[in-house]
Amino acid sequence: MRLASGTRDWLPAELRRKRAVESVLRGVFERWGYDEVQTPNFERFDSLEAGLGEAVAQKTFLFADKSGTQIALRPEMTTPVARLVSTRMREAPLPLRLSYIVPAYQYEDPQEGRMREFTTAGLELIGPESLEADAESLFSAIEALDALGLADARFDLNHVAVVDGVLAGLELDARGISNAKHLVSGRNIVALRARLAGTGDPVAVEAIVRLAMTRGTEDLLAQAARLCHTDAGYAGIERLRSLLRRGAERGFAARLSVDLTLLRDIEYYTGFTFEGFAGQVGFALCGGGRYDTLLPRFGFPAGAVGWSLAVERILIALERRRGTLPAVPG
Repeated sequence: MRLASGTRDWLPAELRRKRAVESVLRGVFERWGYDEVQTPNFERFDSLEAGLGEAVAQKTFLFADKSGTQIALRPEMTTPVARLVSTRMREAPLPLRLSYIVPAYQYEDPQEGRMREFTTAGLELIGPESLEADAESLFSAIEALDALGLADARFDLNHVAVVDGVLAGLELDARGISNAKHLVSGRNIVALRARLAGTGDPVAVEAIVRLAMTRGTEDLLAQAARLCHTDAGYAGIERLRSLLRRGAERGFAARLSVDLTLLRDIEYYTGFTFEGFAGQVGFALCGGGRYDTLLPRFGFPAGAVGWSLAVERILIALERRRGTLPAVPG
């Protein structure tokens, strides 16, 4: 008999390795002071829709219960946590540090590292909108991958306002900006150059296209600053500079880069974003960022930042690179 596409069985040895990864992650979450929560595997779709955005909503498994209510299998955990905080935890003192390791579901084309049923693990820091909170999110993600034996993982950083600030200097309407950002995110350089042709100074247009082809640090941010036309964009550049400095103070300078094409496909991100990668693995191992407008959509006025990973991707990375897991603390 065949399994449903995008799912798998876990044999005893495989499940032990998966549980070992989860144990290491729980240890990191506890060291950073995060309390674990759990929400239902499925929720009313109207409770999740506000946070998902079109791209993720299209990947959501939907069905109707016997009363006709539209129900969704959760495709990620940040939106359910926002719903939880805004209802049952709204009287709790801030900041809230919450963690989770739970199943999630997305209607994907199954391939290595991309399943329809997977285990998502992550952290959400609710309340502060500060640089310190962004740094905590980034550095806890680095520590998590280090603890799992992926200490050479590199991290790309971005801020969503920077690309908006750069594109603001061109003659583009809202739809044109959205289309250009989609091309930037996909690193579709040929189509981006064609889309921006005639929208402004050709020298500036070519400089913007080059930004989409480059990873860097202060040099890249300096180029972006010369092309930026909004206060929010300048503030985003300064936030990234500060995070790079704090990373260097912790010894992470060689592992951090700025990538202005990092525009994640969930619409609730409002500021700093990041993703972590490791050699020999062709997909992101973790990712996250700041989402200050999500909780207000649930009637709870608070900022937030967080990150998550898919446990199955970590297992692929470890098996490909080492074949074994680090020892799990007793």
